[in-house]
Amino acid sequence: MQGNSLAFWDGRAMIFDASEESDVLMDFLIYERNKLNTRLVDEFYESNVQLDDIEEEVLEGMVNNKTSYFEIIEVDTNNFTVMLKDLINPHQPALKLMDLGLSQTAKIGMAIYSRALPVRDVYMTSGVSFGFDPFTKKKMLREVSFAKVKRNGKINSTDLFLLFHKRSKQYGVDTVMLDLNSNTIL
Repeated sequence: MQGNSLAFWDGRAMIFDASEESDVLMDFLIYERNKLNTRLVDEFYESNVQLDDIEEEVLEGMVNNKTSYFEIIEVDTNNFTVMLKDLINPHQPALKLMDLGLSQTAKIGMAIYSRALPVRDVYMTSGVSFGFDPFTKKKMLREVSFAKVKRNGKINSTDLFLLFHKRSKQYGVDTVMLDLNSNTIL
């Protein structure tokens, strides 16, 4: 059961420390591989459900998502975007992420583990991100390196998700959502 992997299942029920943790579980169930080595997002994509052009474009972004540990290198509050540098794969070009809440609250140098979904010329998140202060970047990269060694150099997005989820509970910072109706941070 996926709840076991995330330490939400206590043997009888799902136990969440915060309401956002149900979002973490849903993100994990949709995007990460299950015991049958399949992803729900892929199964839905291959199901031939009728979608309009925009829905199809977003679904393709969901299927082709990119998960990594990113450093925020630029914030544009007017256009609601942040530029992200991939810390695990530093040779990759920076990504422009459109995110209303993050663009209004993020600080340059902060790091996030997130799932970036490509849609047209920008990326958006799946809705779940784990935030970290700048001083934890080297520590987290050492943990990723250690996980790679432990798995003989083969680390996948599920391994990374579980690692960053666990570490976010230890020394992560809260990420926030912006309520568009009231312009308040939740």
